[in-house]
Amino acid sequence: MLRFLSCLLTVFFIFSFHSAQASQQLVKELQKLVGGLPPGSVHSIQVKDPASGQIIFEQGAHHNLVPASVLKVVTATLAYEVLGDKFQYTTQLVTRDRPIRRGIVNGPVALVFSGDPSLRRKHLDELVGQLKKRGIKSIHGDLWLDGAVFTGYDRAGGVSWDDLNICFAAPAAAMILDRNCFYGWLKPGKKEGSTTSIQYDQPDWFLAVDNQVRTRSEKNCRLEVRPSTDQEYRLQGCISPKSSPVRLAFSVNNVERTVKRYMKDQLQKKGVELKGRVIVGRPGMDLPFVLAEHRSEFLPQLLKPVLKNSDNLYSDSILKTVGYETSGKPGSYASGIETAREVLGGRGVGFRTSRLVDGSGLSRYNFISASTLVDVLMFGWSRWGEKSPWLSARDRKEVWFKTGYMSGVSSVAGYVFQPDGKPLVFAVILNGLMPPLPASREQMKAFRKDIRVFRRSFLKALSREGKV
Repeated sequence: MLRFLSCLLTVFFIFSFHSAQASQQLVKELQKLVGGLPPGSVHSIQVKDPASGQIIFEQGAHHNLVPASVLKVVTATLAYEVLGDKFQYTTQLVTRDRPIRRGIVNGPVALVFSGDPSLRRKHLDELVGQLKKRGIKSIHGDLWLDGAVFTGYDRAGGVSWDDLNICFAAPAAAMILDRNCFYGWLKPGKKEGSTTSIQYDQPDWFLAVDNQVRTRSEKNCRLEVRPSTDQEYRLQGCISPKSSPVRLAFSVNNVERTVKRYMKDQLQKKGVELKGRVIVGRPGMDLPFVLAEHRSEFLPQLLKPVLKNSDNLYSDSILKTVGYETSGKPGSYASGIETAREVLGGRGVGFRTSRLVDGSGLSRYNFISASTLVDVLMFGWSRWGEKSPWLSARDRKEVWFKTGYMSGVSSVAGYVFQPDGKPLVFAVILNGLMPPLPASREQMKAFRKDIRVFRRSFLKALSREGKV
């Protein structure tokens, strides 16, 4: 018996010795990588072992920095914990009572939005089609467009003003259609000084820009987007006559106006007469009878665009929805963030002095540390293990991570799985990333490549088999 215990202790000490050696080697390798980061940059880094709770490596782990899109890890974890995998958004056409006599709805009808980020125009078409199937030919009352499920601003504070017209910064309103984006191609004219043309992907959506772009052979031709009274935007500048068509991806500037126009058109096309007006707001009465309904996919499917495609609209809408579902009041950025602090904070996430203002990471007012991100990932692992939607459907068994980028910012957080299937949890936030200026285009490309190489090398170092 003593001999067996002696052998067992020997094996244990040998294993511990080799583990300690491996940890020391990893720390040296990570220190070398971090030491090679660009001068003037700042970082917050932590690597942790969920099995032991041991911090393997950290530098500036509690420094609050701008996280960019890696913040979506917090949003997804919060949403899955609060809403659950059976959650769906519901969009409804409702009225006062059972109405239909001779194909007429007597009284108001409301189109009640839920903040569903996956809602498309085709879904509204289907809702109106359900009216036709019920035999409804006429609405003798007003049509209300009810977006009261959300309150406050459609965009968080701290979003760059020059991003607001771009699709990736589309407004996270309760009324969402096709991600509140519209697309087209800008084509040059054939002659110097001639007008350009825009071919829209969906011209029947009543979304357009005031195109004032001219065809000119200038070296420094630029496009500028400005506000417009009658259209979504005014597009100015110039484009070379030899230029290929330029892809345009705009955010919808006035969501309520867009939905109002579209619903009027759809009712007319489907042959449903509207005797009243189309009004944006909530009617001052209960409308309990459901005429038509659309349900979104379940939450795990809705989280795919958040984590895989880094969709800002989905992220912010889901955060607001969390606020609505937990408070029973109209959702907002503030109520969603308050829920994050209460729920995740109560599960061991140390938000400390973190500042969160949105769910997407698009705002530069967000500040969070690597330590807090690791806490979120640690909670996710302890709560669901590999059964979470993002880990169960990951592309590679060796690794899962979320990245974030904006000017001067690069971040990454996730899990690197060891040969025994157990992960290391990590978070890296880099700020102040700028090459020596002035920098040529080639120098900027080389600088960005160096940051990507750092990220790959960091992940590879965490993998004992180097498969990352």
